[in-house]
Amino acid sequence: MSSKKHNLSALSGLELQLAYNSLLKLKKSIVYEESPEEEGSSEDFEQQVDAMLSLLGSKLEGPQSLTFSSMTAEHLTKLKIISTGFIDLKPNFEERIAATAALGQSELWSSANLYRQLHLLESLVPRTTKASARAWIDAFFFRASAMLSPNKCMVLNMEHVFPATTISPSSLSTLSGFVDYTAIVASQRIAAILLRSPQLHVLRSHMPSGFFVIEVKLSDPSDYVPQAVCDMYACGKLLQKKVLRGALTNGHDWIFLLIKLNDNYDGAFYNQSSVVQLSTTRSPDGQLVIPKPWPDLIAGILAYWIENGFEDLRSDDWFEGG
Repeated sequence: MSSKKHNLSALSGLELQLAYNSLLKLKKSIVYEESPEEEGSSEDFEQQVDAMLSLLGSKLEGPQSLTFSSMTAEHLTKLKIISTGFIDLKPNFEERIAATAALGQSELWSSANLYRQLHLLESLVPRTTKASARAWIDAFFFRASAMLSPNKCMVLNMEHVFPATTISPSSLSTLSGFVDYTAIVASQRIAAILLRSPQLHVLRSHMPSGFFVIEVKLSDPSDYVPQAVCDMYACGKLLQKKVLRGALTNGHDWIFLLIKLNDNYDGAFYNQSSVVQLSTTRSPDGQLVIPKPWPDLIAGILAYWIENGFEDLRSDDWFEGG
């Protein structure tokens, strides 16, 4: 990669832009498939592509077209997006889990059926690609949908194409990319509209009561917090909302994120949780065990955070601090 870096100075502005666009198109079109001995190689390749995108972008003259996937902590600083620390689970969360696990017990996606589904996935689906990680994420979303208030509906969108959005009033540079998941909570009437037309501009015209963003990464989610925060920041600017909730996950490890945009939508502050982990073990006789109460905890947080996606932390929240 170092030789490529040295040769960039010989390219014209047009050639740099064409190279940038071609590399971005390549990144969007690749589907990773790994064998066990190649585990992690797709993530390494993705990081190399992101590094090249960032390098090419820094060489482009004039306004830049930045993408979520290329965002780093340095980019967050330039965008005036500042971390204000961690939020922590409240001490009494185990009592709350017992109460929320009882929600939706007459629905298909009850707490008991969530555990059955997770057991099935652990013995059926290899965790080697982002596509396979979605099977676990979907299970938690389905469970969360069964826990909502009776008068609310969830609309789950995957692979939103996010339009280029101006970074700040004083800049012509734009931020764009793909949003892996958005979960929307709305009345039955608004949900019916958004099921037919899930595009983000339609969402802004028929604003739901809850909105939640998820970024999916196969490896350690903590390495990709800047990318997820930029997803949420751009969504907040587009929807003209000052507070957004979201998460970063590989289906097993979950980091919950809360972002608060400045009054002029130029810059923001964000908090993150420690990793909430779905772990699995084996009993002495080799049987798969998914320890309680962690699946119910993840589902409970999701249900509350999706329904209150435009709100700051409240007294009845799962988390405190920030």
